[in-house]
Amino acid sequence: MRILVIEDEVPLSRHIASALTEAGHDPVVLHDGETALGEVEGGAFDLLVLDVGLPGMDGFEVLRRLRAKHMSHRVLILTARGDLNDRVTGLQLGADDYLAKPFAMQELLARVRALGRRFAAEPEITLRVGDLTMHLANQEVHRGDRYIELSTRELTLLKVLMREPGRVFTRTELCERVWEREHEYDTKLVEVFVGRLRKKIGTPPLVHTVRHVGYTIRDSP
Repeated sequence: MRILVIEDEVPLSRHIASALTEAGHDPVVLHDGETALGEVEGGAFDLLVLDVGLPGMDGFEVLRRLRAKHMSHRVLILTARGDLNDRVTGLQLGADDYLAKPFAMQELLARVRALGRRFAAEPEITLRVGDLTMHLANQEVHRGDRYIELSTRELTLLKVLMREPGRVFTRTELCERVWEREHEYDTKLVEVFVGRLRKKIGTPPLVHTVRHVGYTIRDSP
């Protein structure tokens, strides 16, 4: 994958780039948000590794501007901030995943692999729940005639739900299927992404909360 690394700590950015190269990726490293925005607009990248604590324009603002321009690049944010609210802010702005500093390089590579998995070519199948449709061949989602733009994580979450409409998934199950982590599932991620899906899908709501259990998608209340 061609990966843009936006990290102002030069030694760390070099370490990340080296690890990505050894893993078979093609990294490009930049150290500030303004330059990164121009590079993203002018180049083709499969994934952005974006540090939140950039000088000047921070990572949150970079992400906000990218999403405002309807640029749907997959984004992994890096943050040294321990506050859960900061991590949630990044996810609400459109990040697909986060990794808190300090981190093991093996974990970063694992997150990159998970985010970088392209949807495998699937048969011409359309998933339907009410007037919501997902065409698996091109990963397009529509509600009626309205196209819904979703991030990679949102698409994966919605696909899991739509493959089994009416089934109630626990938050941990959704973490396992969408984030594929073996330990320390952060179920707050599920709440954030479900909220994002509901907002984009619109009304009447299709994704429902089953109190004390989890979430399901169905056409009826």
